[in-house]
Amino acid sequence: MEELNLDKTKLRKFGITMGIFFLIITFIILLKNKEGIIPASILSIIFIILAVFAWTLLRPLYIFWMRLAFILAWINTRLILSILFYLVFTPIGIGMRLFGGDLLDKKIEKNKESYWVKKEKTAFKQSDYERQF
Repeated sequence: MEELNLDKTKLRKFGITMGIFFLIITFIILLKNKEGIIPASILSIIFIILAVFAWTLLRPLYIFWMRLAFILAWINTRLILSILFYLVFTPIGIGMRLFGGDLLDKKIEKNKESYWVKKEKTAFKQSDYERQF
């Protein structure tokens, strides 16, 4: 894990962001059932006050939050890539093997003189250089 930036502006931004987040949660709770808005609103006020007046008190919470984010990012990356590989690429590969597909033209043909694929020559225009792909 790389070293965290714990300067004043970063901690204040963290406090204000968390305060706004809990304020949004307060409004959502208020719209849904109107019960339990007091804890979320208190957390929102505490975070905003700490961000404005005592940003140094947010340092331990910020460090904890960033370590948690790092751990969750590590887990999510492996989880998403594993699901993608086993649910998307593996069935495609099995299907290609079953039906004999060769998208990369890797089959060896002994009666072929060359595997060189000739490209047609076309005249280049100036607009071809602007949109190369």
